[in-house]
Amino acid sequence: MHRVAVIGANGQVGAELCLLLSKVAEIDLVPICRNRTGSAFLRYSGLSCRHGRVGDPSEAAKLIGDCDAILNCALGTGTPREIRAFDRALIHNLFACSPPGASIIHLSTLMVHGDPRPGLRLRLRNPYARAKLAAEKRVEVESSRGGKPGYSLRLGHVCGSLQNITEKIRKEIASDEVALPEADTASNTVYTVTIVDAITSILAGKERPGTYDLTNYPQWTWRQVYEFESQRAGLPFRARTVRVPRPMAIHRRLRGWTRGKLRRLAGTELVRQTLEKCLALCSKAMNDRAQAMWYTLRARSEINLLADDPPLPPELSWLPLDRSSLTSLRPTQELLSNSVFEISMSGTRLRWPKELAYYAQPPPGLVEETG
Repeated sequence: MHRVAVIGANGQVGAELCLLLSKVAEIDLVPICRNRTGSAFLRYSGLSCRHGRVGDPSEAAKLIGDCDAILNCALGTGTPREIRAFDRALIHNLFACSPPGASIIHLSTLMVHGDPRPGLRLRLRNPYARAKLAAEKRVEVESSRGGKPGYSLRLGHVCGSLQNITEKIRKEIASDEVALPEADTASNTVYTVTIVDAITSILAGKERPGTYDLTNYPQWTWRQVYEFESQRAGLPFRARTVRVPRPMAIHRRLRGWTRGKLRRLAGTELVRQTLEKCLALCSKAMNDRAQAMWYTLRARSEINLLADDPPLPPELSWLPLDRSSLTSLRPTQELLSNSVFEISMSGTRLRWPKELAYYAQPPPGLVEETG
């Protein structure tokens, strides 16, 4: 039996992982939230929670001191400097205040590999990716210093019953508005059941400490993701294929960026009024030419709106980012077909915490089904 603490248990990913991990017989789950408001959903779902700030060394030992594994789902907020300070303090406490030999599992992101759009020669990292990469390095430093095994799991788009991207996909299927690229691409998605499988494999000693990319096993394409969700919803799958535009050279992207900035500048009220005053002093030919240019730009904009191909979300054409995988994962499809990992709020007794304002009138979606 492994006692597993989950930091950031009230987050979107953390909450679903808690619901799934609570179904694993070998795990004694300890969800940790900063306060009782944050833990309301998990307590409603029947999970006992601890409350406090693991980033505070005076509280960390009481929260995780009896846990032999800690899963870090916490996400820092604020400025890049504040986020890094939060991660640094939290990760230090995870290693310093946990029992000897405890395993630390830190959730990171595939975006640390850099800009995933195809056709780029230079793949820069955004501030979020840079902060996550710094956190991974902190895990390595603290693991080496304290002699405790540290793992960083780089997640892609997390799919699951409570995840926003899954809800978006299901809405597109239901409204028959699915658009996919002509050439099917790797999705870089990971279902929460595969994250749970990775955690249980680590706890069983099947994986060595280190940093790993984590996507579905084997990696799914976007078409496979949409087909699976359509089957789960009991809806027919139809998709419009869209040609993915070839990436432009740097000088063309720069020229397009400059034109866009100038168009936005020209659309401001001050600039428009200034131009109108200037045109009033110009010749009729100049006024006619300016009016013709305006009509041309407006017509082009309206024609673009009528284009057959809808704009594709950028992630549908990203490069595959799974480069260093765990070796003991079970197929994601097999895990998803296991009824143990089904999440449903229907048929439960109302357990909405009494100290919250919604006790008498629970929020939508949490009302027991009857009939």
